[in-house]
Amino acid sequence: MSCDNIIIGRRKAWVRPESKLAGLRMVYPFFFFTMKEGAANAEYRVTNGFRIPGCINEKIYHFSSKKKDERISWLCRLFQSKPLWKISFDTSQCVGSKADSKVFFELYDFDVQLRLLLFKYCKKAEVRFKSAIANAVSLKTGDAGFYLDRQYYTPTKSEKDKKTRNRNITFFNTKFFANLTNDEEKLRRDVVKHPELREYRKGGTRQNNVLPVWAAFSYFEMGTMVMIYSYLRGDLRKEVLNYTYSQNNYKKEVTKQMDTWLDAVRNLRNYCAHHSMVVGMTSSVVIPDNRDSADVLPDNTNLYSRLYALKKILPQKDADMLARELEKLISKTKIDIYKMNVLPANWKELYDKILFL
Repeated sequence: MSCDNIIIGRRKAWVRPESKLAGLRMVYPFFFFTMKEGAANAEYRVTNGFRIPGCINEKIYHFSSKKKDERISWLCRLFQSKPLWKISFDTSQCVGSKADSKVFFELYDFDVQLRLLLFKYCKKAEVRFKSAIANAVSLKTGDAGFYLDRQYYTPTKSEKDKKTRNRNITFFNTKFFANLTNDEEKLRRDVVKHPELREYRKGGTRQNNVLPVWAAFSYFEMGTMVMIYSYLRGDLRKEVLNYTYSQNNYKKEVTKQMDTWLDAVRNLRNYCAHHSMVVGMTSSVVIPDNRDSADVLPDNTNLYSRLYALKKILPQKDADMLARELEKLISKTKIDIYKMNVLPANWKELYDKILFL
């Protein structure tokens, strides 16, 4: 049986013969993990294969009920959600042991700790940008309720393409602005969830006022804030950057880049918050800063590109701390994340070269 194309249940997993694993030219150890559906005791099959014609060794691992924890479900989702994702590595190099289920549990534990770390800094980036929009735009316009005033938005997003302009306008009118208005009303009306906003309800001293940005934005989701920034008038989008970052007179192209950085942090935050795998993740495109060298962002959709976006948004102190904590986490794990392509082997060197905004 060829090891290049192996069927696992209904799913097919590919192992690239050109992969250079453990410095071996002719032998390519790799492992596959699958669950036997309907098995009462969670039976799992780990296949230890070598790229030698006809050589396949299989071993069945049984996990008692005591070991049927969240790691088992995570490993199942690994192949259910990423059927073409390759788990191809030499365990003697990556884990320091023979092929067994510990490989995957080490991977799970690393993914959990990585999510916790990244989530912490996603929240820091979220708080910073919420404050930036609230402060910069309210000071510029003199309106603490600017987010509910259409005059401060550009429904077309200044796009030149007619179809794109029309699509943006339609979304603004039917989805974005309507949802924004509804969200504000729900906050004021929900007595049970938000008793602290009673002054803005009927009978309150501010019942005729909309919620000011410093109150409303604290409840809005990151996705809502990303949309608010993307639809703001061009001059206000620049004002947010001028207010928050060290340079002055930011160009329109930088605001477009910021849209992708914010969206990258948003989807990374959602991955972390909803316990999705960040190892091997691919997501929205990140547009690099023109001031950065071309090699700083080798891939614009992988996990490292999320680190790039975080560094662009975070204050320098937090961005530096993120790198140090990530280095510490990597040093503690028993698996070789570089052989597994979790991050580029020179990620720290690339990260340090990213210019602060």
